Amino acid sequence: MTQPSPITPQIPAQSKSWLARKWKLLVGLLVVLLVLGIAAVFGIISLVMSSIKGSDVATEAMARARSNPTVVQHLGLPIGEGWFVSGSINVSTGSGDADLSLPISGPKGKGTIYVTAQKSGGVWRYSLMQAAIAGTAEKIDLLSPPTTQPSTTTAATPVPNLATGTSAVTSSPAATAAPPVAPTTQGLGTADGEQTGTRIVITDLNRGVSTLTLKFTIYNDSNAELNTGMRFKSDGYKENGGRSFSGIHLIDGVSKKKYFVVADSDGNCLCSEHVDDIRPKTQVSLWAKFPAPPENIQKITVEFPHFIPVDDVPIR
Repeated sequence: MTQPSPITPQIPAQSKSWLARKWKLLVGLLVVLLVLGIAAVFGIISLVMSSIKGSDVATEAMARARSNPTVVQHLGLPIGEGWFVSGSINVSTGSGDADLSLPISGPKGKGTIYVTAQKSGGVWRYSLMQAAIAGTAEKIDLLSPPTTQPSTTTAATPVPNLATGTSAVTSSPAATAAPPVAPTTQGLGTADGEQTGTRIVITDLNRGVSTLTLKFTIYNDSNAELNTGMRFKSDGYKENGGRSFSGIHLIDGVSKKKYFVVADSDGNCLCSEHVDDIRPKTQVSLWAKFPAPPENIQKITVEFPHFIPVDDVPIR
């Protein structure tokens, strides 16, 4: 008689934990969150960079670099701005400060603009604006007017014509063979002021949809303050302390038409206001908006109170 085989107890299989069963889903979620986090960080950085590059300080620095003949000589044209801007800019209700490093480049090289400025009364005052050229030790001061290099050619000599009483101009050969140096100007136009040692430089005159935006810099190289109280304003606007530049106007010589600074619905001029007296050996950057002339007007005269009018300023 055969004996029955022993019964082996059945041990139930243990089920896998939730983490073991869902680990692929968790890894996928972590990857998605990581990608979204990196995209958000880059988005924030891009927004900050765009905000800094669009600021008045960065715009002014780029305009001066592009119009400086020494910078152009080193970098060539066009001069573009790099993406990664370092430094900081803080503005609150008409006051603030800025300390920026702006990368620039051209077909011939690269460089960096260093800018330090303080804003008071709605006006930026620059203590440093310098372009450093990569690969060289040269640092170009963008706050000082550029100088034109002297030509090595011999000056032209007038030769009198005894028959007509006039004179013709002939030039002697150069002592050494050297290319002539092209004359340069700063900005779009410049003019001296009534106060000795003061001058104005137009840095931009840009056409918008219905307005022109004028940007300019006043240099006070004298030993006395340039008083801005009630001297540059015009009637018809809110006083706002009497330190506005509402008295600037444009003259269209073709149609003999004068354009005045635009005002908002409250009567405030769309221009620099609350401008403090300009201290000796300093400069300030200012602005004003005007109605845009017809498209066929490409140049215009800009008249500043107490400065010589600037003729044939190109509209960009």
